[in-house]
Amino acid sequence: MKTLTTICVVLGLLLTTNAAANPQYNDSTPPEGHHSPMPLDGSWVVIDEVMPAGAFFTGNWDWTSSAPVLFTITDLYVVTDAYEVYDSGNLVLTTPALPDYAALGIPAFQSPPWTADPDVALAEPLFSKGAITFAPGYHNITIMDYQIPTGFGDGTVAFKAVAVPAPAAILLGSMGVGLVGWLRRRRTL
Repeated sequence: MKTLTTICVVLGLLLTTNAAANPQYNDSTPPEGHHSPMPLDGSWVVIDEVMPAGAFFTGNWDWTSSAPVLFTITDLYVVTDAYEVYDSGNLVLTTPALPDYAALGIPAFQSPPWTADPDVALAEPLFSKGAITFAPGYHNITIMDYQIPTGFGDGTVAFKAVAVPAPAAILLGSMGVGLVGWLRRRRTL
């Protein structure tokens, strides 16, 4: 028991030191600079950062595409994180606030629903998630974690983007269905 207590105290000191050394974690404004090119190949970007609820993850992710881009975001690890996604400072997507793991009576690290796999989290209803299709052009994404699990000092998120070929986007538009609706319908066939 003393070993566990010592580990928890050391971890707490490390998290506190990291937050003090990185004041942007305590700020509810989007971070400046730190631009990272967003891969448009559907690969997941996973982030776990020390931060309070209402803070932005460090960095901006940007891309320029001649095709529409499907952007998908999900919580993972311990359920409860929920997000606001901004494009060049404008709110474009809010994922739903779902019940905290403690309110559900689920241990924080019980699997399921706990998972380190974004694909599993995306399919699990207890994780907050969302998707949006961006028009062709330049986009600069920042993400705020507006809800963090009870008792945790870090936010976690997974997101990915994939360019949708223009002929498919035109075909979908002519069929009168949104891209997300078409993809969902296609999965059920």
